[in-house]
Amino acid sequence: LLKTLPGLKNALNGQSGNRIAYEQNRDWLYSYVPVDWLHSSIPISGTNWAVAVQRPTDVTFASVISFQHSLIIALVMLIVGASVFWFVMHGWVVAPLARLAQAAGQIKPDQEKKVTDSKLLARERSRGDEIGKLISAFSTMEDEIHSLFRKSDERSQARLHTLDAIMRSIDEGVLLERPDGQIIYANHNYTQFVGIPPQEVLLDFDSFNENHLMEKLLAMIVQPDAYLEATRRAEEANSPSQVIEFQVHGYYNRFGQWIPVRRDIHMRLFEVRDLTGQLIGRGKVFNDVTQQNKAEQLKKNLLAIVSHELRTPLTAIKGYATSLLETDVELDDALQRHFLHRIVAEGDRMAELVTNLLEMSQLEAGTLKLFPALHRLDVLIEEALPVDDEHTIRVALPGDIPLLYVDRKRMEVVFSNLVENARRHAGAGALIEISARYEAEHADEGLYLDFADNGPGLPEHLTERVFDRFYQVDGGRERSSSGVGLGLAICRGFIEAHGGRIWAENCAGDTTGAIFHIWLPATVFRMAGSQTTGKLQDVV
Repeated sequence: LLKTLPGLKNALNGQSGNRIAYEQNRDWLYSYVPVDWLHSSIPISGTNWAVAVQRPTDVTFASVISFQHSLIIALVMLIVGASVFWFVMHGWVVAPLARLAQAAGQIKPDQEKKVTDSKLLARERSRGDEIGKLISAFSTMEDEIHSLFRKSDERSQARLHTLDAIMRSIDEGVLLERPDGQIIYANHNYTQFVGIPPQEVLLDFDSFNENHLMEKLLAMIVQPDAYLEATRRAEEANSPSQVIEFQVHGYYNRFGQWIPVRRDIHMRLFEVRDLTGQLIGRGKVFNDVTQQNKAEQLKKNLLAIVSHELRTPLTAIKGYATSLLETDVELDDALQRHFLHRIVAEGDRMAELVTNLLEMSQLEAGTLKLFPALHRLDVLIEEALPVDDEHTIRVALPGDIPLLYVDRKRMEVVFSNLVENARRHAGAGALIEISARYEAEHADEGLYLDFADNGPGLPEHLTERVFDRFYQVDGGRERSSSGVGLGLAICRGFIEAHGGRIWAENCAGDTTGAIFHIWLPATVFRMAGSQTTGKLQDVV
């Protein structure tokens, strides 16, 4: 028995266990365990007991094997079912949601075609389940988004145009910059002042080199290095507002013409901060304060005029009138007529001074009114020329100049003042030449008039200052009795009121003398009997 039952010997020796043996063409499971007590607390002495059980393995493990097989089948079915479920869910739910998310990322403010109408969601639009309802709701949301985009864009454009209109309406030039100094906006007055046509500047600066705006300004500034240094110090000061004053060589008027006259510019530099106090930009406001800076000097000059130019003729008039009223002095008729002529001359002098002051005040205030009509250039010049024996005046005009649509009185004043200025400074016996020409191919198309003399000429640094109010080249600080320094200033005002310009220079080469140039645009020319603007044409 010990040989036929494997492990029985070990059981009798007090060991327990299991063994599998192959017998009778099948596997058998032998289980054994030693027995020291037999359901009693009284030991059976002198005996060795063991329990051995023999069972076929296929019968013993049938339940376990069956459970394993069932578990494997269940797992396989679960994996297959989960795969089928995921495939169905991906194709029916996940993929449509992914395409919907992709479509949502394609929505743009300037979208012309709805993304829900594209091929991307073609299959989902016809579904009647929740996915189809979601696509329909997304389509409605897309319409609302585009509507909000359009409304927001319209409001932004309206605000932008309103802001630009406000900026265009103010008299000062305005620059807006980022903290790094890049210009993001320049209003119309600034671009006009530096000579950049408005059609070259787009509001969003997409196709314009904004550095050109600052380059044009620096080219006009008298001392650009000092301006840059002052600007740098002002920006580093971190002050809410700083003021910088500088001068420019000239400026461009509204017709795009360069006016070479020095101007005093007042620039206010301010910071732009957000609600948190973070610096988001800077602004520069440019204001032409030439007239304001001359106000004090003007007051002093007016005082000099009242004390000298008005008092002198009044004194002469009073003296002559007193002499005529004297009863104890007999004056012959010739002397009386001389006194009366002197009284009239001094009265004319006072009237001319008052007229010049009134004309200049109208020019400065911008209230001067022109009364243009058709006039011949040769007649205007002839009326302005004085009867002069000491000076030779030559006039050379082309025969094909048409009628001018100008204010006769103001143009005669201009011509008369220029001739009087040449007579005064060229000296006795001087030659004054008046010539005209028309340039159609020139960039500044129009009529050019030249008033030249053979006098000593002008100091180079005074060719522009002679057009300042109350300035006299020969007077220095002491006023001259021959004038008050308003003639050339009035000439410039009247010419600019007609859209033209006037400037002075010295004769070139070995000849001496000064030349005053006048340019009148082609818009002042008229055909005989026509009231419409036209270019230079022959008058029949």
